[in-house]
Amino acid sequence: MVICFIGDSLTQGIGDQQALGWVGRLARESFARDPARSRSLTVCNLGLRSDSSVRIAARWRKETDRRRRPGEDMAFVFSFGAADGKFHVPGDQTLRVSREILSCAASLGRTLYIAPPPAFEPAWSAHIRQVGLSLCGICAELGIPTFDFHQPLAAAPAYMASLEADGIHPDAAGYDRMAGLLRDWEPLAELMGI
Repeated sequence: MVICFIGDSLTQGIGDQQALGWVGRLARESFARDPARSRSLTVCNLGLRSDSSVRIAARWRKETDRRRRPGEDMAFVFSFGAADGKFHVPGDQTLRVSREILSCAASLGRTLYIAPPPAFEPAWSAHIRQVGLSLCGICAELGIPTFDFHQPLAAAPAYMASLEADGIHPDAAGYDRMAGLLRDWEPLAELMGI
């Protein structure tokens, strides 16, 4: 199976001194549990710094199609929305392109969505929260499982402290916390064998 993780800098793992992010931590755990899986499961981190929903819409099909292997299933794990506020993407445009992305992905393979985590600055964090809730609503209509990073991380002082460097990207401890939350989310844990 090929699993493509598609998103922004928080999917990419920017700020992580260990260069793993939450995607790398989950892959490492999956392969540690079953070393043979490191040859049968292809994990592609397609996170890209500063990517809004509009930029993801422009690239995700081409990038995932290049990683498709004949005879293998492909799954898509999306996590985006935090950059839309930073780059002033109009809300209706975010919703329209996100619906297109998610409905297309769901027609091609198993698809999951992870709402973005909070930012340190309250107004930006509130915008991220609204975008995440809206995209979770679209996913509910499409039957796509969702996980909300925002609520549990906003309530975790240690995570919020991990954003100190730039207000949005956690340090290694913050990415550990993100991976820990996802480890307990059944749809992703089952997909990755953790």
